[in-house]
Amino acid sequence: MKVAYKIFIFLFTFFSYSNEINQSYVQVYGEGPKGRIPTGFEVRTYKMEDSVLYAKNEVLEFLSGMVYGYNFVYKVENKINNTKGYFDLIPISKIKNTDKNFTLSQYEESQISIRVQGTYRLNNIQKDYIRGFQSSIAKTASGTGFSKWEVDWTKRFDAYKDAIRDAVLNSARKNIKSRPQYIKGKVLLAESPMFSVVSGDWRVIVKVHLIITEVKYIDSY
Repeated sequence: MKVAYKIFIFLFTFFSYSNEINQSYVQVYGEGPKGRIPTGFEVRTYKMEDSVLYAKNEVLEFLSGMVYGYNFVYKVENKINNTKGYFDLIPISKIKNTDKNFTLSQYEESQISIRVQGTYRLNNIQKDYIRGFQSSIAKTASGTGFSKWEVDWTKRFDAYKDAIRDAVLNSARKNIKSRPQYIKGKVLLAESPMFSVVSGDWRVIVKVHLIITEVKYIDSY
């Protein structure tokens, strides 16, 4: 009985400690191109310092999305009256490379890319902000985005933005009955985006916490 009691205390302490780590830190992953990479009809050569810079920029973008999030404005495309849509994603705040709470470490390396891990230590204000964002008024949504692989590496951000737009649209379809014209709100990245290459395109899957603050509906068709 004493042995079982000790095991229970150990497991309780372990999981409590693990939970505290998850609440105190956020981690994301970024990638950078390495070596000779085809871009359309040309081949571009990336040095190691180029790879690290690209990967670091991704990490800082994703960490900012997890700690502060974005404001967004989404005008929904309407094929009936032939109006085009757009999706504006505006960072609420940016984590800088010089931030003392930010650390970067190399995670893995292949023949065409390097993958790095970014870790950010949260302060109490940031913890409270994230907890508040994840409250009951926020919806959890997932989205998928695509962009061409054989172009400049920064086009991965287009796929990332497209995936967040898709997550907003997926949530709106579930929670808004009438067809909206404009959707405004805030979105917080829930975890590191997952990138892969499918049929020559970048594919990225995101999971977000979403708060819709304003919806404007179409008056007539």
